[in-house]
Amino acid sequence: MKQEFLMISGVTKANRHQVTADVGAAISGTDGWVIDHTMFSNIAITIQFSVPSQNLEELRNRIIAAGVKLDDDSITKIQTLVGKHAPKPIDVTASLNITFIHNEPDLRREIPAVPG
Repeated sequence: MKQEFLMISGVTKANRHQVTADVGAAISGTDGWVIDHTMFSNIAITIQFSVPSQNLEELRNRIIAAGVKLDDDSITKIQTLVGKHAPKPIDVTASLNITFIHNEPDLRREIPAVPG
């Protein structure tokens, strides 16, 4: 089966907890599933997921509705994949990077000492 990989990114000033929950719901709501995620303090999050190519436009709309402004390159990549696979949809593995714009200090996490 043909495999496509999509890397998209955006920024938001909205609450990071709400945006993260809303983007997760957007992925699930478009028949996708989250594969993994990595948080970078309270500055950014990267979410790896898979979604059917025929649902990419709806996913884009839901991500934007969640308060994430996707960059122009990401929007173009989505439109290209949708057009390319319109006759025969496939699952697309994707990575979404969201940068949170705020004035909060970096999160500090205590790392427990390992005995020994």
